Amino acid sequence: MGFSNQERINLFTKTQAANVFDANATAVWYESSFPYRLNQDGSAILTQLSSIPVAANLTTARSNASSNPTLISDLSQASDAVRLTLVAGTNNSTWAAYSTYNDTSSARLENWILPQLIPQSNGSPSNGYAINLYDGDPAASGTLVSTTDGTTGTGIDKTVGWIFNYASGILILSDDFKSNISDPYVVGFRYIGNTANSGATGGSANTIENSFIADESISIGQVLRVVTSADSGLTAGRVVRATASSVVGSEVLGIAKTAATQGNSVTVVQSGVIPMLFGSALAASNNGKKVYLDTTTGQATVTIPSGSGETVVQVGILSGANGSTSTPNVAIKLGEPVTLG
Repeated sequence: MGFSNQERINLFTKTQAANVFDANATAVWYESSFPYRLNQDGSAILTQLSSIPVAANLTTARSNASSNPTLISDLSQASDAVRLTLVAGTNNSTWAAYSTYNDTSSARLENWILPQLIPQSNGSPSNGYAINLYDGDPAASGTLVSTTDGTTGTGIDKTVGWIFNYASGILILSDDFKSNISDPYVVGFRYIGNTANSGATGGSANTIENSFIADESISIGQVLRVVTSADSGLTAGRVVRATASSVVGSEVLGIAKTAATQGNSVTVVQSGVIPMLFGSALAASNNGKKVYLDTTTGQATVTIPSGSGETVVQVGILSGANGSTSTPNVAIKLGEPVTLG
């Protein structure tokens, strides 16, 4: 006998709505172990996904995000919760995550980290990255909506009341459950690393890069300099994060292509186009602007440093800002430091 109608419905719901997959008709979307794969456009092809560490719990996921700020955006704290916007014409059944609440012209916050995409060594999903849904702002007494809220039926007839599509940042509510949610918020983690559309693919004939030894912990996209004999307590010839707050700290060498801990090798790109770390996401309207070394160690900025004793160093031209990533592509163009009086 072939699949029953209910089996087909359950399978379709899991694969198309939640991007997970198995033939266990009694398992709902958050109980599945494997991601569902299908053809995607370039923005959904996550080229650095394999660099995201596993996370069995929330504490580990937050630690991973702190250690990999160019790959993972940590929106797991109540104060960082994203208020979802009602999608017009869906009769309160469909809500989407936008960078600006209720502004559908702003960037949609996609590519939330699906736990099933980061399997642990035992095959279990990295549930530390799982989203949590709230009705109301969790920083102001919002109510947690559990994964089982709204569930009806048992066994093969069990069906959930809500589903969150991690890839698209969209919440869908069943017709019977939607009246229970009036102001949804989500907390979780987003992938903000390279995609096939970002133009950064790792190594390329269009970049000049060399290996150095790191003298501190370094993250992908940070702006680096070489340690000199004038640096007290550091090892000359190694690399550390650059800063525009001092003359010694502003001699930019290049941009970190790989992460590294103290004493280990780091690949530094000195020419070409590469993701560069900024303090926040920049709108596409900033593309074409000059990029400068920031006074925040290791970061870049489109705002020229202006304080007394600070140094102005151009590091490139912004080309990949899209309003949703803090590591847009920058065409490297290193200039000589100029110290302000």
